Amino acid sequence: MIGEILAEVRKDHGDTQESLAKKLHVTVSAVRTWEQEKSSPSQEMLVTICQLYNVSADYLLGLSNVDPSYVQQRRLTRFSDQELDEIKLFEEFLLWKKNKA
Repeated sequence: MIGEILAEVRKDHGDTQESLAKKLHVTVSAVRTWEQEKSSPSQEMLVTICQLYNVSADYLLGLSNVDPSYVQQRRLTRFSDQELDEIKLFEEFLLWKKNKA
């Protein structure tokens, strides 16, 4: 299951197998075999991938169907920088309002 999820996460971040291989200092063949489920990354490599893409190991390994932080991250990519600034201002306003009550 890691292969399918790894490929999805990699593509969501705009990486090719080649660019991911460069980032991880491994061969393209290694990334390809992980995604084809012919082999699995080492534990150390798994940690590195999780840190690189900010996903949980449970999600990457298929032990959890959802990684809330990754879902949130994906949702935020739909907004422009200006819209993200407005969201932050609105959040600050709501927190201020909550503290006033």
